[in-house]
Amino acid sequence: MEAAIRWSPHSTRQNPRFLIIDVAGNRLRLCQIDKFEKNKVKYHQICVRDKLPNYTAFDWSRRDEHIVAIGSASGEAMIVQVDADHPHIDYVHSFPIRHQRKCNSIAFSSKNFLATGLDRVRNDVCLNIYDLNTPALSANSEPYKKLANSETISSIKFFTGQPDTLVAGVSRQCIRIYDLRDSVASGVAQYPTRQVHNIAIDPLDENYFISAGSTGDPTVTVWDQRFVKAKPPSDPASSGAVLEFKPVVDNSQSSTIWSLRYCGTKRSTFGVLANTGEFKVVELAQHSHRPEPHQTSGTGPYAQSWMSPHYTKVSHHLRYPYYDERHRQDEQARVVAYDFMTAGNPLDGQCALALYPNRDIEVLKVPSPAPKINVSALHEVFRNRDTIAKPSPAHGVVAEDLIRLQNDALSEKHDISPNPKDNLIGILDKLTIDQTPRSIPFQSATLSSRQMHEDLLALGYPEVKVDLSDYLKSLHSQKRRCQEGYNLDCNKNKEIIANDPWLVNAWNLVERMDAHAFNDGMVGGGLDLKYLGVQAIWANKLTMYDQRLIDPDAKTSEAIFVEAVQEICDAKELPPFSGTQTHFPHNRQLCLSLCGWNLSKIGLRERCSTLLDKGQYYKAIVLAVFQGYKDVALDLLKETIQKKKLNTIGLGAVIACDSVNEEQRQMCSWMADMTDDPYLKGLLTYFISGDWASVVDMTQLSLTDRVGIALKYLSDEKLSEALQLMTQESIAYGSIDGLLLTGLTDRAMDIFERYIAKFGDLQSAVLILSRACPLYIQDARWPLWRDMYLNQMQVWRTFLERTHYIKEHNLHCVSREGRSINKPSAPSLAIRCTNCQQNLALRKDAKTNRQYLVPVAGSNPPKPHQPQRPHPPKGTTTSPALACPNCNAQMPRCGICMLWLGSPDPSKIGAAQTLKEEDLEARLMVFCMSCTHGFHGHHARDWFARHAMCPVPDCQCMCGLLK
Repeated sequence: MEAAIRWSPHSTRQNPRFLIIDVAGNRLRLCQIDKFEKNKVKYHQICVRDKLPNYTAFDWSRRDEHIVAIGSASGEAMIVQVDADHPHIDYVHSFPIRHQRKCNSIAFSSKNFLATGLDRVRNDVCLNIYDLNTPALSANSEPYKKLANSETISSIKFFTGQPDTLVAGVSRQCIRIYDLRDSVASGVAQYPTRQVHNIAIDPLDENYFISAGSTGDPTVTVWDQRFVKAKPPSDPASSGAVLEFKPVVDNSQSSTIWSLRYCGTKRSTFGVLANTGEFKVVELAQHSHRPEPHQTSGTGPYAQSWMSPHYTKVSHHLRYPYYDERHRQDEQARVVAYDFMTAGNPLDGQCALALYPNRDIEVLKVPSPAPKINVSALHEVFRNRDTIAKPSPAHGVVAEDLIRLQNDALSEKHDISPNPKDNLIGILDKLTIDQTPRSIPFQSATLSSRQMHEDLLALGYPEVKVDLSDYLKSLHSQKRRCQEGYNLDCNKNKEIIANDPWLVNAWNLVERMDAHAFNDGMVGGGLDLKYLGVQAIWANKLTMYDQRLIDPDAKTSEAIFVEAVQEICDAKELPPFSGTQTHFPHNRQLCLSLCGWNLSKIGLRERCSTLLDKGQYYKAIVLAVFQGYKDVALDLLKETIQKKKLNTIGLGAVIACDSVNEEQRQMCSWMADMTDDPYLKGLLTYFISGDWASVVDMTQLSLTDRVGIALKYLSDEKLSEALQLMTQESIAYGSIDGLLLTGLTDRAMDIFERYIAKFGDLQSAVLILSRACPLYIQDARWPLWRDMYLNQMQVWRTFLERTHYIKEHNLHCVSREGRSINKPSAPSLAIRCTNCQQNLALRKDAKTNRQYLVPVAGSNPPKPHQPQRPHPPKGTTTSPALACPNCNAQMPRCGICMLWLGSPDPSKIGAAQTLKEEDLEARLMVFCMSCTHGFHGHHARDWFARHAMCPVPDCQCMCGLLK
């Protein structure tokens, strides 16, 4: 690294200054900013110190803005004065050492100590601490402390709030914390690691610091010093590392971290610069989720991610590597150094100075978080106390309202004028429990099924701008679904979410899985294949063997799995497989049955007749061809032509032929270019190419039909490749159609993770997974999602629906031995705080008691592992009986006597005998479920014996009539 830049810790808004450290030219230049031209910095030099000896380390004094220290290549520490008011005074003081070697790091403390870290030499210390508070420094001044005998010190940093404590990196060995007040020279804590370079301490929370790897190892580790201090060094769990980024930057061309620094203006935010010019800012955060005690750390693919409360909130790429294809630049134009602008920053927000090889300086601004809007519990947007927008009124059930919104949005985006006969509303008006649409609304021969689903849920955004009132109404959809009974009943659910055919298809799949598993229908060969997807059945692989082995001592293998599938097919009396040559006909037949493909001609005719009634003529005909029944397809084509629904007479001749000639192939190609129906386009594509793989690759078709075609016509090798590719795509895009491939297994958790992130539909994810979690899936994400949904129902005040869900979930989570897997849930009818929705009962459980302090900049953080109760806000009570034990919010007041609920009746105080005569209702707290006002029990009894209206002024709720 040939140059560096450091923002002055003593800068002010009137005098914003920084220092350019020219390592190659042995020069220090103190500069002051004149102005900013867009992102360019215009500055002038106010002091220069050149002709310095070769140096390899630098730091700025915390006390004196005119003093900097450099560590020379020979190991000497030198103090240099950079004073703009006295530019000709070049005060230099050096501290010689016994054996010359490279100085790797140098650091000032707020107590005016100076530490130098040196290369290793035998029989000599490598960490010298100098006390600059001595009145008269001399060239022969001995170090205040001599530490790290014969150990290379690669990096040093002092803690600002603990000026007698420093952290040092011992090359290739460990990170060590020293307390200069301790007589022991071995340090007070130690972290075994090889990431010992570029140590930086978070100035807003000094419990955390970071370090980087050596040359060619772009790894960054985040450490917590409290871990080691709370546990003995011999404890293997006391590693101290809370996060590790490996690699933190692109390492396709052997990157090395040049600079690693904390932001200084935002907690847990640091920047990293690589030699490739890549500069990124990483923001960390913490979550409060704790896995259930019975869950082991090794269960689930992402279980380890939830064991630590720390995670990456967001990463900002301010500069990309010079060789990046999308941001390619000249290698000589990359950023070579940076530093955050902290004290005296004349700009707003988080900013960094970036230094280029030609000594140009640019300001890089970290993107600010998205602005927040105020949305009430009723989804009303307001500013101060004025309502800006409110949801449009509901018209019917939630599915009908959403259908209207989606029709308008998609019609505008795709320039469609919906026909009353075949638009989404017309289709959904004909819905019955047994006749659920499986086709996509506004079918497209160009857009994929996944893209159409995303357009449907996003209401055509960003091309279409929906009215704010209509969008606010759509935010109520999950609450309204819950109120309408959206739970674990597949048939009822399909009516409630009828506006989303893809979600309807998912519940169809769950219903088919239930039907297949009825009366041990998916048990064979000692294996329970319940809720497995097509991918697992075809690959003859099981997950969670311990849950699916009927005999725990039995051994599992591919042959046993194949025998189990064959036994299931025989028990279900599935017809023989007809299609391509295969080694696993029973696997294909069982998978086709899970796809919902009709395995008999009678069932196919019934389904196609249903599609014809819905106006999906081409789909009915094409599916008959796909499933191998051309005679049924021809009969359907004749019927539609006779009823004058279609006029493509030539299609019948093409279907009837076993092969097509060149002239027919050209005609099919012309028809495929002209048609807007994806299923007709798929059939014509097969006639043109003669290869079923080309139809499987058509993403315009539904995933269910593509999987069915692959199972029937592709060879074993091509089928495995196709299923693997479709599974990976479904997980990557969060496509809910992919549940057919993954089943309700741990891979379904990966799909729903992205599905929730894209569409926010946590409700459907929890309800669909409730059949298999935690019976067949042990994943740390499931209890988090379930608790969030239960808490959301608590906020919605859907207490009966919440209890009904818990009851139904308990019925589904029963093992084969009749043992319930679920743990008892917290009662929904307990008295809960209106602020945090937690139970008002006093508790000391660390999992549910949230009495922790958040460290604030400039304050002393609490001692580790000692949670403290926050100070009560102004106007609250400190009595534990009158405040929420979780968030410390005060209890509501009685609407009649205006005293805190939970407090005794003042008229009874002072007479011991009155306790025996106390009215039992005086101890009760009653609340109106309509206006939410609360009262003492006996006060409410006396008031509503004579009045019907709520006693709270201007309420006008007729509470007395609700008894």
